[in-house]
Amino acid sequence: MGKSIYRILLCLVLGLGLLAGGSAQAAELEGPWHYYEFTGDPFTAAPNFARQNVESWPLFDLERRPLFKQGTDRLLLAVKVNDTEPQKKILLFLTAKQAVRMWLGDEYFFSAGSFQPQRFDEGSQPYMVHLPEFSGQQLLVIELYAHAAKDLGWFSMFSVDTEQVQMSQLFFSDIPLVIAIPVGLAIIFIMFLYYYFNPQGWKRLYAYITLFMTVFVFWCVSASNVKSLFGDWPRFWWYMLSIFAYLLPITSNLVLLELLKGKSYARMKYLLGANVLLFVIAMTGECLGLHTMNGLMPFFYLLLPLGEGVAIYWCIQAAREGDALCKAVLFPTVAFTLLGLFDGLAGHYHLLPWRMYLTPLGAYAFLYFVICILREQVRHEESLLQQTAGLEQEVAVIQRKSETDALTGCYNRNKLKDLLAAAIAKARKKDIPFGMLMLDIDFFKKINDNYGHDTGDAVLRGFATVVRQQLDKDDPCVRWGGEEFLVLVNSADLTEIKVLAEKIRQQVEGMVFAGHRITCSIGITLWQNEKDTAATLFKRADGALYQAKNNGRNCVVVNM
Repeated sequence: MGKSIYRILLCLVLGLGLLAGGSAQAAELEGPWHYYEFTGDPFTAAPNFARQNVESWPLFDLERRPLFKQGTDRLLLAVKVNDTEPQKKILLFLTAKQAVRMWLGDEYFFSAGSFQPQRFDEGSQPYMVHLPEFSGQQLLVIELYAHAAKDLGWFSMFSVDTEQVQMSQLFFSDIPLVIAIPVGLAIIFIMFLYYYFNPQGWKRLYAYITLFMTVFVFWCVSASNVKSLFGDWPRFWWYMLSIFAYLLPITSNLVLLELLKGKSYARMKYLLGANVLLFVIAMTGECLGLHTMNGLMPFFYLLLPLGEGVAIYWCIQAAREGDALCKAVLFPTVAFTLLGLFDGLAGHYHLLPWRMYLTPLGAYAFLYFVICILREQVRHEESLLQQTAGLEQEVAVIQRKSETDALTGCYNRNKLKDLLAAAIAKARKKDIPFGMLMLDIDFFKKINDNYGHDTGDAVLRGFATVVRQQLDKDDPCVRWGGEEFLVLVNSADLTEIKVLAEKIRQQVEGMVFAGHRITCSIGITLWQNEKDTAATLFKRADGALYQAKNNGRNCVVVNM
């Protein structure tokens, strides 16, 4: 453990030195590389075979690897090494999905992975290996084994130099990850606080952002090279990197799904479903030993720009409609998509000679989006404070009068439009239905005709009082007109709503109003989905009330 800490500190110091003064020149291996491709059992005497035949082998270019024959699964590489600079004795290299072993002269000094067919990939990890002591010129022989010919012969960061220089190179490749992880952790912390302590905020959005940033941080850890100082677990980290790579677009699209919720043109569920399906197929195939986690990456890199491009187009539409958060999310979405596509293609197809991820820099673009969220949240809270504390009493009275029926104290038609719009918007945003009750006093016209309008008014006042006494304070009662009333019930349980309606009916039937006994008929409907409108709600409720009257009045009918 102490040696690992020493190495990390050395990485930090020398990595900063590289940034300030440029990287040191690594010692060059002597002469060209040669290779020999074959299939079958591994060599038992690879150094002797290489020495005897190396001059007849074709040349091998580390950066532009040649194409191997179909079915080739093993490779011998050979290059000469001189001891002209004995202080440069640390070999640094990174392989992916290959088993590797090495000889210097006749001395066998390094091995990693299995040289037999495996159910799972070998993984990827940088190695820092001490070359054995030697003098003069020796032949460095490397044997590689991979599941398929397309995976053979790929190296990154292959060089021989001092331990200090190699450690600094290892750290330098991790700089984007190192500077991104604190930003990711800070976003997770902020979003968690808002989710936990701000009940008026966008809790589901905060939760999705926290999930995305958590996956992002774990991906950064899995992608780092310095972590190899703590243990030799290449296969574990390789699969963690692959799994989190598949999860990144899934979790980011959850954020976009929440932002675009309620936009009829946005079909984020289909895009999210495609990402999830690809991940499930890749995981299933990998568990069956089909090597699909990496094998399906071409489909992943095809889906990424197509899917995210469509999502970006939907966000642009929403931004044009005035949605500030959809406008703010455009920058990080574009940044993560382009950087992720670049890193993925460069790594999967070995397009670059070095190993450095740029995707982590997208965290700073995402930080801008989080700042915009916090700004909008503050504006929202300030607006609420102004509405509750900044209104003058006179304005409040006027507003109350304009929204209230003077006779019964219930809301009037002016207020109903706002109440219903708010209820529908809430139902669409939270996907929680609400109920509507339409009530009518039976034979009310006879009371007015036989006993006068004063008696009729008293009956209306008493009826409204009884109805409101049965409701929760958040369930508004509206005088729709004449003897008709509407109630909006904040409940998704149809049985609970029917119990409430029946209770109102029984209370009205059992009381005396201005010396008269009356009954009422009640029609019930329930908001069904985001395509439901105020007109369709009224139509169903009115139909239920009409049926209740045809059924003999003094009853409750549901129309869905």
